[in-house]
Amino acid sequence: MVTDFSHSETPVYLSDMEKPRERALKRGIETLSDAELVSILLRTGTKGKNFLEVAEELLNKFDNSFVKMKNASFEELFDSALGIGEAKSLAIKAALEIGNRMWKESLREKKFLKSAEDVYDFCKDMVLATVEQVRVIALDSQLGIIAVKDLTVGTANASLIHPREIFGMAIRYPSSGVIVIHNHPSGNPAPSKEDDEATHRIKEAGEVIGIKLIDHVIVASQGFYSFSKMSKI
Repeated sequence: MVTDFSHSETPVYLSDMEKPRERALKRGIETLSDAELVSILLRTGTKGKNFLEVAEELLNKFDNSFVKMKNASFEELFDSALGIGEAKSLAIKAALEIGNRMWKESLREKKFLKSAEDVYDFCKDMVLATVEQVRVIALDSQLGIIAVKDLTVGTANASLIHPREIFGMAIRYPSSGVIVIHNHPSGNPAPSKEDDEATHRIKEAGEVIGIKLIDHVIVASQGFYSFSKMSKI
């Protein structure tokens, strides 16, 4: 049983802290700062600190990064000094996951991938992953999306993915081609020698079965790398 530290201190309510809530209702939630948004989730402070101060300290703990906060474990979020226990940690993680799912939903509304930039925009959610992952997108002859499949690798080397896993989904659909995407958690999208070799293997396998490898895109926090754009496919 995890102790809920949010009850370990006497909660501090501050009338002035109603202002972010009032402003959100009157002017829109987008007018609030990051700390004010988190403070609404926390609802209460702890002894000697109102909940905006707690929110600011919590954000500082994760370098003011919602991405780092999302990737943190529940144990990393717990903080007895800030009164962050199980209930508040759950609220924070739930809010961040809702945002993540909304982002994915909005990306999937885009039906055509006509450039490497389109692919990067569609797959930016992969930048948040802390391990390498592979995504396969099956396309029709007009570059419309037919199906999307995520292959979680969980290792440091996405080249371990076999071409049969890449084309397995595409074969089940009337696909004209596939785009392969994988992420670099390091932040640098530059391809490795293994990435080059894996791309060559996937391209050759596609030629054998008659499904074209349209592109292989590496996404990272610093941008993306397109093998097609660099004329390497």
